[in-house]
Amino acid sequence: MADPSSFPVAVTDAGGQWRSARSGPRPNAALLDLLASDDEPPGGFRVTRGEPLSVGATERRIDVDQTNDSWVVGDAVVVKWVTEPLVGPHPAPERLRRLDAAGFVATPRLRGMVEWQTPDDFWVPVVTVVDLVQDATDGWTWCLHECRVALGVQQGDSLPFARGLGALTASMHLALADSPSGPVADHGDYHVGQVLRTPGGTMYVIDFDGNPTLPPEERVRHRPAAYDVAGMLVALENVGHVVQHYAPDLSDDEVVGWTEQVQGEFLASYQETADALLDETLLEQYVLDQIQRELAYADSHLPRWHYVPEAALRRRGLT
Repeated sequence: MADPSSFPVAVTDAGGQWRSARSGPRPNAALLDLLASDDEPPGGFRVTRGEPLSVGATERRIDVDQTNDSWVVGDAVVVKWVTEPLVGPHPAPERLRRLDAAGFVATPRLRGMVEWQTPDDFWVPVVTVVDLVQDATDGWTWCLHECRVALGVQQGDSLPFARGLGALTASMHLALADSPSGPVADHGDYHVGQVLRTPGGTMYVIDFDGNPTLPPEERVRHRPAAYDVAGMLVALENVGHVVQHYAPDLSDDEVVGWTEQVQGEFLASYQETADALLDETLLEQYVLDQIQRELAYADSHLPRWHYVPEAALRRRGLT
């Protein structure tokens, strides 16, 4: 068993909330050493080990991650330390294990995970290690670029993406489906920001933690595939709203035309791959629900985002 005093994770009761933190002088290195060993963790923890990987000692923090403490280690893996309160149940372990068992390769490979057992007997992740996708660009960056280039706002190279995104989403859902017609252990917080893209156009889905604004019991629910599909449809529309916000000379017709084109390609490709998984009759209500959630989130946490769901409502004549 690993020496508790050298274990890289500590969990404490902080004002009535259980929280984890990195522990020791070199927690990233200690974690990778643990994953490369056969040592059992201290009581209350469990370890999932993936294919071992030898990495260098360099490390740098990922500053754009606002909900976790994430590090790139050895320019080979991303170590994500959970900083949110540890409350179960949690969707990520089931989703990651299902994807791995199904041979789904369009997510960074899981190299290891440490979970902690809550006082009410739920296992929740406290740290995960996945492969670094080399030279990848985050989804909002590459998708905004594609929209700006398509609408003539900026110059640059363009890569077709919508059909590939649809096929990727369908393949993910087939790996997560309870049966050929659903429901699925959905992503739960699916938008373009959750899709990395390499310079060659290969896409990878990340962050299966579910929607952080929902209670834990809702985050682990299995839902119709339309829930994630609607989330991506809203996200593609939001890209257009953001581009038009900063390029107000664009006409509504131009922006709507781009949005409807990429949404249509995304949906057509999804249906070609997923077949019976998608119940299209659910999409409209799920889209409206997602817009309302984004409006509430902007009210509570991100006021500068308010213009985006407001624009979506205006487009539907709902202001």
